[in-house]
Amino acid sequence: MKERKGIAFIFILIIAALALGAVFYVGTNSSLVNTIEQKLKDIITPSPPIGNLTPARDLTGTWVSSLRGKGIQLYGKFPTAGGTAVVYEDSDITLKINSVSGNTATGTIAYSNMCSWGSITVSGFGKVSTPKTCMNFGAQAINIRVSGSRLDFGTASAAGATVTMQGSYTTDIMSGTMTMTSSYGLIKGEFHLIRKK
Repeated sequence: MKERKGIAFIFILIIAALALGAVFYVGTNSSLVNTIEQKLKDIITPSPPIGNLTPARDLTGTWVSSLRGKGIQLYGKFPTAGGTAVVYEDSDITLKINSVSGNTATGTIAYSNMCSWGSITVSGFGKVSTPKTCMNFGAQAINIRVSGSRLDFGTASAAGATVTMQGSYTTDIMSGTMTMTSSYGLIKGEFHLIRKK
């Protein structure tokens, strides 16, 4: 499952950001909290594609974030020892598809300017926010199952979490969802990419 580490890695960062967020500052963005709660309700995780249809069109090339800094947007809400945590993460993505053989696309995926933040309810203090933390990560090898216009980035397991990522593509647009289930709870997100000209 080495090729699946690329998708699991980003979710592990959210958990790490919470674990390392021992330094808090008081105050929270209530609109962000409301957005996270609504997004968790709205994002529907599709099932992986059924069958192995011939890829609908050429997939090779470089795919980048549709909007700068918003290639992925991830949302999470789960209980903590002191109450409830809500988290948000966004990042730029560079997905390079080098080749497609049969129903498998191979290449690399890289995350840059990956930023995580959120708020945690702490007993006796109310809501406090974790500081925004940003990092960059190099390219990870990735294999993607292609069936028609559907994409399945597979399922990965890391640090007690299970991660899935599915999507679809047209000639120049790629989008989909990412879902992680862990002992912490559910984290969901969306990715939106365009083909680089």
